[in-house]
Amino acid sequence: MRQVRQGRAGQQAAQRWAQRWAPRWAPCWAVATLFSVVFVAGLLSPLFGAAPAIVTAAVAAPERPLSEPPATLARAEGPKRPGGPVYPPQELRVRMDHGLHLREGVQCKQCHQRIETSALSSQNDLPTGEACDTCHGDQHPWTAQTEGPAHCADCHTHVDGQRVTATSIIPKPRLLFSHEAHIARGSDCATCHGDMKKVGLATLAQLPKEADCLGCHDGQQASDRCSTCHPSGKDGRLLTTVGDDATAPKLLPRGKGARGAEHDLAFVQDHAAVAKANSELCAACHDDEFCMDCHAGPIRPMRLHAADYLTSHAVDARAATQDCSSCHRAQTECRGCHLRAGVTDSSEEGQFGVGSPLSFHPSGWSGPPGTPQGHALPAQRNISTCVSCHGEDTCLACHATTDAASPGLDVSPHGGGFANSKRCTSLEARNRRVCLKCHAPGDMALDCL
Repeated sequence: MRQVRQGRAGQQAAQRWAQRWAPRWAPCWAVATLFSVVFVAGLLSPLFGAAPAIVTAAVAAPERPLSEPPATLARAEGPKRPGGPVYPPQELRVRMDHGLHLREGVQCKQCHQRIETSALSSQNDLPTGEACDTCHGDQHPWTAQTEGPAHCADCHTHVDGQRVTATSIIPKPRLLFSHEAHIARGSDCATCHGDMKKVGLATLAQLPKEADCLGCHDGQQASDRCSTCHPSGKDGRLLTTVGDDATAPKLLPRGKGARGAEHDLAFVQDHAAVAKANSELCAACHDDEFCMDCHAGPIRPMRLHAADYLTSHAVDARAATQDCSSCHRAQTECRGCHLRAGVTDSSEEGQFGVGSPLSFHPSGWSGPPGTPQGHALPAQRNISTCVSCHGEDTCLACHATTDAASPGLDVSPHGGGFANSKRCTSLEARNRRVCLKCHAPGDMALDCL
């Protein structure tokens, strides 16, 4: 009896161990078993030949060009309509073999009779029924009094008896194009549409591609500006979308015509070099606010310049190659940094103050009234470079009248005849407080007299 009780106790202990530890160790046993099988199979494969592969390598998916939109684009921007941003989809309901007609000696202008006077891409340049009747007989319009039977089904695909039930739908392309101008410059049909002798029914595939256009629009033979062919708004920037239609395909730079600005998956990182090298290319579609939406700080830090740009930014600032004020405040950021660095004449720590041997400007830049004033034209051209170092008091010291709140030397910055000009009247009507900076209240000059 004692041995029976010990055997039962051992069985119960084994069951408790299995219930507690077996679920935890099961994955490990499975991995160890699989590894052993693979190891043994690898040792025996040279003896018995290549055994069926137990673990197959994952087949690499074909590389997707970065220029293609990502697969998640529909989720990110919503569904898009079929077609492209320039040529909307078409519904062609005719039977027309271009190659057959050309081989029979028919010329393009015999069917497209209005093409030489077509100045707009929205103009309907398709063959008219009367143009077809020249060879196919009197069919347009066909009536009961017309001699001979109707042959509508020979060309039209949607026919009910002797009546055409549906015609082709060809939306207007979003493109600025003049057949008249191109024909006048010597372009023929094959230059833009290719060899039509090998084409049956012409579709979107026979319409000009951007690469075809850039063959002539290279900036020398013809303008290479984007707005030459693509519609633009009142501000001069391209219309990349059709109104407020969120489902319309967007006009994005693709291929060689993008000049390195392909809006692919890598453009988020690569656009910095493109923007620095050719800011006008970006400005064709985007304004400064578009950049500031990301680079204002909350989304991305303001890292637009190189690490050593502090030592070379004066060249760009003076040449006005960039609009510094789109990100920086001249009177706080620029002037504050210049004050701390001593590049100023308006503080005790300034290195360019009165009596200093250092001079930031060349000789003849400014001086007493009646002497050459070299600063006048640069100040009119780009006043932002002046206010990065000088405050308003610097200008008022000379240009304010003697009766103004901050008296000056009464040196007028305006040219002769300014008091009686329309410009004086418009500036005074727009904001008279600007005038009061130099003129005292009651001054007759405030009335442009």
